[in-house]
Amino acid sequence: MRLETPEGTNDDADEDLDADQKEEAKKNTEAARLWISGIEAVKRKLDVRTVFDLSATPFFLRGSGYAEGTLFPWTVCDFSLMDAIECGIVKLPRVPVADNVPGEDMPIYRNLWEHIGKKMPKKGRGKAAGNLDPLSLPVPLQTALDALYGHYRTTFDMWQKESIPVPPVWLRL
Repeated sequence: MRLETPEGTNDDADEDLDADQKEEAKKNTEAARLWISGIEAVKRKLDVRTVFDLSATPFFLRGSGYAEGTLFPWTVCDFSLMDAIECGIVKLPRVPVADNVPGEDMPIYRNLWEHIGKKMPKKGRGKAAGNLDPLSLPVPLQTALDALYGHYRTTFDMWQKESIPVPPVWLRL
């Protein structure tokens, strides 16, 4: 696999990126180079004949030099998440549906950061950063965490009652 921009790719797409997007694309490219270098080193050291890339996201990111969202050319099969869930290969992601903050026009948990970002403590504020009181977090964040854990706890208890041997999973996206 080559990470250099091959002929026929969309180099002009990089011109549309702002500084933050270019920096993110640079970090993604460097992470990919490191990953591929590690795979190639293992392949050489262990005399591995074939390496399979089982990616959950087999498509190019913006700023990669390829058209954003196009599949890797070495993709053999694009198996959707929905197909994988239906086949039992991956667990069904569960998202809490409760949004119990009264007085809001729209559910705030969908865009929680917009509602709490400026109220959150700043990183690296000396010794105080290590001694943050969880009860000093913004109320919408506390209620979101309570709703998330409450939903998990309810699902966990229900699965235990039904003798489902594998517990539900927390996903951090």
